[in-house]
Amino acid sequence: MTRRLPGLLLIAGILALTLPTTGCSAGRSAAPPVTPGAPRDPGTVLPVIFDDDGSQDGTAALAFLLSHPGVSVRAITISYGEAHPDVYVQHVARKLDNMGVEGIPLGAGRDAPLAGSNAFPDWLRERSNNFGGLPIPNADQTYPVQDAAELIVATVNASPEPITLFISGAQTNLAEALRRNGDIAANIAAVYIMGGAVYVPGNIQGLTPDSDNEVAEWNVYADPQAAKEVLASELPLYLVPLDATNQVTLNAEDIQRWREGGPTADFAVEIYERALENFGGSNAAVWDLMTAAVMLDPSLCRFASLPLDVITAEGATSGQTVVVEGGTPNVTVCLAPDAGRIKENFRQVFSAAAP
Repeated sequence: MTRRLPGLLLIAGILALTLPTTGCSAGRSAAPPVTPGAPRDPGTVLPVIFDDDGSQDGTAALAFLLSHPGVSVRAITISYGEAHPDVYVQHVARKLDNMGVEGIPLGAGRDAPLAGSNAFPDWLRERSNNFGGLPIPNADQTYPVQDAAELIVATVNASPEPITLFISGAQTNLAEALRRNGDIAANIAAVYIMGGAVYVPGNIQGLTPDSDNEVAEWNVYADPQAAKEVLASELPLYLVPLDATNQVTLNAEDIQRWREGGPTADFAVEIYERALENFGGSNAAVWDLMTAAVMLDPSLCRFASLPLDVITAEGATSGQTVVVEGGTPNVTVCLAPDAGRIKENFRQVFSAAAP
């Protein structure tokens, strides 16, 4: 799911917000010390459930995971958020078929938040249905799709080893899966989430300039109740918020370097080229794509363990991610990414997808 900001997606000056080291930002507490993430064993294959809301960078993250030799995507679920789940999931199925990717079950979630009425603008949701306006292959084909929450439950329960969830949109599908069967938590190794703005301003006004909300990030804002429930779940949570993603951007040259790879790499290039075209500017944000890279190599970022909560009440602070003073840490937060290594990681992974 993403937070497509005409003024933030592709304008490097705004995206170059830096993590505060002293004082407060937007009335928030000061950022804590951070420690490097541990590198993952390159010899292991990580089983992953991919959950997105139909965003362009989320789709690029899927292409990244499909390109990575150390990932086994066990299920793809689409949540409420940027696109319409029932429409978008069929386009994902068509593109996977076109690229020769087989055997991954697909799920679509509800097209509404668990509570409230926060929503992306209609114009963006319509455009996001088809990867931001890219041609759709196999357009006359219809593919089987399951209920997203049920697919998450079934995939976790069927996995012979603990599974990792990657969430790049609203957390609606996972929250609903936990409501239906909380026992799945025992077989979830970790949950990596792109979302939130902890010590930096939010990004709601980039898409809705008339909004008075200056503090929320779109993925959390779209379904604050779901985010609150996931934060309270006691799962091993890893958050990659705007604090980190604002520090990394891609230009056209960075993106073209991925063409060394195969079909999945080419698809990621097409997505980002269209993003540059749709939103203008010379730099693109990497919210969800960066989160995928950090999930597979936590050493790409420095983290802090924080006690976080989400404001669910409607109003100017709806969806705000807040630090609970004196609370028990419930999430490990990426705050200081290594931008150079992350961009090189993109190139290496997409190159590895070459036939």
